Amino acid sequence: MRKWGIWIAFFLFACLLEAAPENFIKESGIMKTEEIRNLFAFVLAEKEVAFQFLGYSGVIIRTTEGAVIIDPADRLRGEDFKTLPSAAVNLVLFTHDHYDHFNHASTVALYKATAAPILAEPSVVNHLRNDIPAQKLFAASIDQPFQSGNIKVQAVRGTHVGPILLYHITIGKISIFHGGDSGYVPLSGLKADVAFLPTGEPSPTASPEQAFRLALELKPKVIIAIHGSGRQSKELERLIQEKMPDVKMIIPAPNTVNRIKLD
Repeated sequence: MRKWGIWIAFFLFACLLEAAPENFIKESGIMKTEEIRNLFAFVLAEKEVAFQFLGYSGVIIRTTEGAVIIDPADRLRGEDFKTLPSAAVNLVLFTHDHYDHFNHASTVALYKATAAPILAEPSVVNHLRNDIPAQKLFAASIDQPFQSGNIKVQAVRGTHVGPILLYHITIGKISIFHGGDSGYVPLSGLKADVAFLPTGEPSPTASPEQAFRLALELKPKVIIAIHGSGRQSKELERLIQEKMPDVKMIIPAPNTVNRIKLD
C-alpha cells in the first residue's frame, strides 16, 4: 500500500507541474489584456507618457498626441487585438525581422485590428507585401524621415546580426528613442526625453555597457531597460545611478503599464 501511495503522490505532483505553466500563461494573458485596456483608458497630461512592456523589446507607447507599437513579436494575441480601441494606434514599427521582434501572423492580425500604418526595416516589409496594403506599408530609411500625422520617425542604422534599424520618434513635443536589441552606434547628436535601451539577452550585440553609451549620447530624462535579463538590467541601472544620477531608471515588469511625467 505504501508503494502505491508513493506512486499516486508522484502522479498528482506531475499533474500539478504540467498544469502550472498553462495556468500561469492564462493568468498572464488575462493581466496583459486588462493592462492594454487600462493603458488606453488613462487621461494623460500633456507631458506624460504611458507604456506597456510586452517582453523582449516590445512596447506599446501612448501620449496625448498618439500611440505607437514597436516590435510586438508574437506577444499580442487573441483578446489583446479585440481590446485595442478602434483607431487608437497610429503607427506600428519593427526594427528587424528576428523572431523576438517580428511575427508574421501576429502582425497581420494586428493590422486587421487597428488598420495602423506599418513602418519597418526593409526585410520585414518584404515579408508583409502580400498581406498588408501597399498604402499602409512603408520601408524605413536612414536617409528619409517618416511622418504620419503628428508622429515623426528618424531611423538610425544599428549594429546586430543582420540589418537592424533603431528609431527616434517624436510625438507632438515628446521625443522617444527605441534601441531594438542593437549594440552602441553613434547617434549624430540625437537627444530623447525617453529612451528604451536594450541590455542584452538573447541579443549577441546588446549589453548594459552598450546601452549606457547610448544613454550618454541621448541624455534622456527617463531610461527604460528592455531586451535583457534581470541581472543585465540591474547592471545598467547601477551605471545610470553612478554616472547619470539625475536620470530616472525603470526596469519594467512584463505586461504592466507605467506612467512617466516629464515635467
